[in-house]
Amino acid sequence: MEYPINQDNESIQAKKLMSQLTKAVFWGMDISKLDYIRNKHTIIERIIEAGLENDEIIMWKLYPYEDIKNVALNMENLDEEKVTYMAFVLEVEEKEFKCYGKKPWYKK
Repeated sequence: MEYPINQDNESIQAKKLMSQLTKAVFWGMDISKLDYIRNKHTIIERIIEAGLENDEIIMWKLYPYEDIKNVALNMENLDEEKVTYMAFVLEVEEKEFKCYGKKPWYKK
């Protein structure tokens, strides 16, 4: 799978982008120790759940559309507003989300 950032400077570019992510989104984690490819699921999920606009911009620079779509569609704890937003952004139907129609654990 091809990643949006330049492969020649991949590590340097990825580390620079990762250092710009909102620290609060990754509570309990040391962002500097996350590998953007190996930990892509966690990074994408955290940004979708709690990221700010800048975090989303970084996410789109780091990961291809299909990776983001795959993670988003398989998330189990998105609230209704996030499902609606991500469906719009990804241009998919809300019912395609695994969590569609379910209340997230933090709203039960």
